[in-house]
Amino acid sequence: MKDFNKSDIPALDFIIDQCLKTGFSVNANDLVDSGHIKLTDEKGYSSLTTEFDVTQEFTRYLGILDKYKVCECSFAEDAEFASSNSRTFNFQKQGGFKALYKDLKEQRKRDKLDFKKTKTDLKLAKKTLNEFPRTKFLAWGGFIIGVLLLLKELYIAIYK
Repeated sequence: MKDFNKSDIPALDFIIDQCLKTGFSVNANDLVDSGHIKLTDEKGYSSLTTEFDVTQEFTRYLGILDKYKVCECSFAEDAEFASSNSRTFNFQKQGGFKALYKDLKEQRKRDKLDFKKTKTDLKLAKKTLNEFPRTKFLAWGGFIIGVLLLLKELYIAIYK
């Protein structure tokens, strides 16, 4: 899964911050040490598959970072890590994932409005097509009445 939730923002921004601060790569242990990936459940008990969960969650974070090309991500069998690239600093200065989340949320709202607009336009177009024969009939009727009135005026003008 490459999309991120609002709850993922602190961890993703932490990875970016660490990549820029230290200049070294960030791995799953750094997130565990900082508390962004928890090794315990809600009640404080240790989970049975700690290493698998940590690796899986960190890999998901790396997938998000890789999707937006924010960091250089390495997906090796023995180690996954992220390191900064040329876009990392600019991305952080533009607000990081918090700003990106806000932009994506606004984009979704605009997309929903565009969808509603398109749906309404389609309904209006169907209604126009359904009313077209009646409008055409009335237009022909108006044309015929206009021609008859013209002929009447010509008749009155000629014979008076």
